[in-house]
Amino acid sequence: MTGANRKAHIADEVRKGNNALRAGTELIALGLYDDAVTRLYYAAFHFACAALLTEGVEATTHRGLHALFSEQLVRPGKITPARAKDLKRLQGFREAADYTRSFAFTHEGAEEEAAVALRFVADMRAYLEAGSWLIDG
Repeated sequence: MTGANRKAHIADEVRKGNNALRAGTELIALGLYDDAVTRLYYAAFHFACAALLTEGVEATTHRGLHALFSEQLVRPGKITPARAKDLKRLQGFREAADYTRSFAFTHEGAEEEAAVALRFVADMRAYLEAGSWLIDG
């Protein structure tokens, strides 16, 4: 993967992440809290994928994403361990929201997860910007 190609793939992940983040916040406003948390996880997921692409690494599964994120970015000290915990937290709540029949988010709970997702995305964006990985425009 060339540097320009990698930047294009990163831009695609950032676009998907931004769209998921927007969808998550809009779904909270609509009162669709479980769906909102699912989209918020995917915002973090896409930004984590973008960060991994800076290392030339692509995950093929959600579990693989977490393993690679820790191995390639957290252990070397490029990303704080707190962000790996945020990603795992968002994934756990996404799974509960999607698959646990008796589980339901409240407005307050969804807002709390939105804050986690926003923090994660802000840190990934800063990481990408610091490495000049974002395409301008």
